[in-house]
Amino acid sequence: MDSVLFQAMAIELNQKLSRSRLDKVVQTGAGTLVLKLWTGQEKVQLLFKAEGKSSFYLTRESHSAPAKPPRICQLLRARLRNLLEVRAEPFDRIAHFSFLGPEGTRYDLVFEAFGPQGNLILIDQDGRIVDLLYRQENKRALMPGEIYELPQQQQRISLFNNLPEAANALRQAEQEGNLNLADVTPLSPALAEAISQARQAGQSFDAILMRIRDVFHAGTFSPQRLSWDGQVGLLPLSLGSQDSAAEEFSDLSLLIETDLAQATGESVKDLRSRLSAVISKQRKRLKKRLEHINAESERQADPERFRIIGDLLLTNLHLFKRGAASVEVEDYYQSPPIKVSIELDSKSTPQENVKRYFNLYRKAKRSGEHHARRLQDTKEEQEWLDQAELSLEEAVSGDDLYQVQLELETAGMLKQTKGQLGKRQSVRPEDQLYKTVTPDGWQLFWGKNSRTNDHVSRHMTGPQDLWFHSKGMPGAHLVLKCGDSVEKVSDEDLHYAASFAAGYSKGKDGGKVEVIVAQGKDVKKPKGARPGLVTVDSYHTVMVAPRRLED
Repeated sequence: MDSVLFQAMAIELNQKLSRSRLDKVVQTGAGTLVLKLWTGQEKVQLLFKAEGKSSFYLTRESHSAPAKPPRICQLLRARLRNLLEVRAEPFDRIAHFSFLGPEGTRYDLVFEAFGPQGNLILIDQDGRIVDLLYRQENKRALMPGEIYELPQQQQRISLFNNLPEAANALRQAEQEGNLNLADVTPLSPALAEAISQARQAGQSFDAILMRIRDVFHAGTFSPQRLSWDGQVGLLPLSLGSQDSAAEEFSDLSLLIETDLAQATGESVKDLRSRLSAVISKQRKRLKKRLEHINAESERQADPERFRIIGDLLLTNLHLFKRGAASVEVEDYYQSPPIKVSIELDSKSTPQENVKRYFNLYRKAKRSGEHHARRLQDTKEEQEWLDQAELSLEEAVSGDDLYQVQLELETAGMLKQTKGQLGKRQSVRPEDQLYKTVTPDGWQLFWGKNSRTNDHVSRHMTGPQDLWFHSKGMPGAHLVLKCGDSVEKVSDEDLHYAASFAAGYSKGKDGGKVEVIVAQGKDVKKPKGARPGLVTVDSYHTVMVAPRRLED
């Protein structure tokens, strides 16, 4: 995010967010936080990205909160209430978000977007660091308890406040053949190109700078994505004389979010479509595999018949010789015995024909066991794929999609790829769980994908806890944490928990869903089974209407 966009974004956010209320804080990656705010008219999400290309903007992508918020999120939720003002340092990519906390305490949330790694720092009203995203003990110490000091800033000529000096600096750089070298701020390659084109159209530096100053002072931006000479840049305004192709956007946040998606080569929407295509392709493969297994099973459906034929031939060796195509014998396995005709290999001896049928018997018996194993494995894979498909439907954020992508990669259905999500820090399953409490206060936890379902069933469900899952369809694994007090769980609370298991299942849009209720001791994961697949030894079911958490 260049300095021009940074300054413009701070102004636009101040116009939109001043006096808004902070509702939630979500950490979606190691260096990415989302502040969910209520402006008095709408809910908005302010994203801080302090990893990779640091930036901040209002995101339109949904972000769900983990069951256990990270330390920095808990701190910000506890200390911050109302956003009063957003402002940027004039000579660096540093933005201040002034908040009012409990009992009127003031805090400053500072976003730094320079260097190889950005940072998010909470400062109290005495100027001391409360906590921060990345701690530093190098030349510029950034640690809790220390006084926050701005980095040493290079003094440059402001495009907004020193117009005559800025015009002279730009004029000198123009004479040297490169406006990017002008000692002014803020400046970016895109703005330098726009100024150059305005100059070629006959505009004076004074007129250009007055236009830039007026737009920034009023905050009346007209964002656009500018293309020139094989380069692409983002601009918060138009100078009215650009010859290059420009794509216009309604606001700066949409401009930045769209550009980030295009720069990584794949949007969240595109990724969702690609993952859906992978699941659909694998489903077709499983269907063909089942058809093949069933066809083979039908051909070798009665291995015992081959053994009986071998016995009959062995008993009647005296009735046929090499060269016979068939032999008629009495089938004494029938009651009463009947005459049957047995097909022979005319090139084989009687003993070789007997051996052939016994071999067919052993092969058919082995094949039957093999087909049964393949059938079971295929059905388990179908169940797992159904859950992956539901996880994809339920995904509301890029991180949710990333987890589905990881599952498909781990299963060998998808090669590791670079995309919209890029390289993200691994997320612990416990940080992705949904949670709530029943009317009587029992804690409920449930997963949103195979990995988190596996965590709920294997690591969070005690022997006496109650475990829930929609019957006969993919859905979340849900646990009601009651321990040895299962007899104290009321029917109301039991049905309440079951309603969430129904609400986060394939039947979430139905009227009533049948839900399995079991104790943890009866829920087991078979050895070698895929994540999220379990067996239930004993259970009862309840019929409930689906229920979901309110956003």
